[in-house]
Amino acid sequence: MKTLTLVRHAKSDWTYDLPDHDRPLNKRGKHDLPIVADRLSQFDCSPDVCYFSSARRATDTANGLLDYMNVPSKRVQTKELYTFDSGELLKFIKGIDNDVNHAMIVSHNPGSTDLINQISHINLDNLPTCGYAQFTFKITAWAEIADVKGDLDLLEYPKMIGS
Repeated sequence: MKTLTLVRHAKSDWTYDLPDHDRPLNKRGKHDLPIVADRLSQFDCSPDVCYFSSARRATDTANGLLDYMNVPSKRVQTKELYTFDSGELLKFIKGIDNDVNHAMIVSHNPGSTDLINQISHINLDNLPTCGYAQFTFKITAWAEIADVKGDLDLLEYPKMIGS
């Protein structure tokens, strides 16, 4: 059994003339982190590893969530997750070490939304910023994830939980 928690980074700040990769979180994005972290904690979300995009907004989201959740997850920043393509996300997930039973991925749209639609039985139009979806897969190896649909355990976003 494998658990996957997909998180779209929190809302980023467009007021600075910065490259896309370097945009920080805005006030709303920072505000949403403890609310989402608290909600994930209510569901005992404790990933073995959190992999996150090297983009500043994704890095700040991952670190903020894990800090607020106070979970001992290993943290791995990777340029591979600075992608907007679901195929690239799926390729990354299929390569996760099989000793990992619960992985959290913090990345970007439209890749996150497209991947949710690809690996589940739902049809989601858009995963809002700082939104998350958690799935359970009846598999023993991450490479098998493309062959089965996951059971959706959670699908929420900040406005849904009252932020």
